[in-house]
Amino acid sequence: MESEAKKQIRFIDGHYNEKFRIPDGGAIRITFSTGEKVDRTCTYIDDYHVKVGNNVFHICEFAERMMQNGNKVEPLDPIIPPKEKQKNKEKER
Repeated sequence: MESEAKKQIRFIDGHYNEKFRIPDGGAIRITFSTGEKVDRTCTYIDDYHVKVGNNVFHICEFAERMMQNGNKVEPLDPIIPPKEKQKNKEKER
């Protein structure tokens, strides 16, 4: 079983491309098409399911709902890539 420290919640777009990851217990900000913003704590269920606030979603279902409603989702607690990847990105600049 995956250790508690390694659980990551994956967020994808409506085309199943990974957008970002947050740690279990991390938070996202949803910006609705009206401009209203809400922050929600997320809980890891398994690699394909997440609890956002009080609701459980399949990651595809959540992505599709956000896309259909014109909502934007961004991480408040993003997973920071390892230092090696950060250094490589700096070299590309």
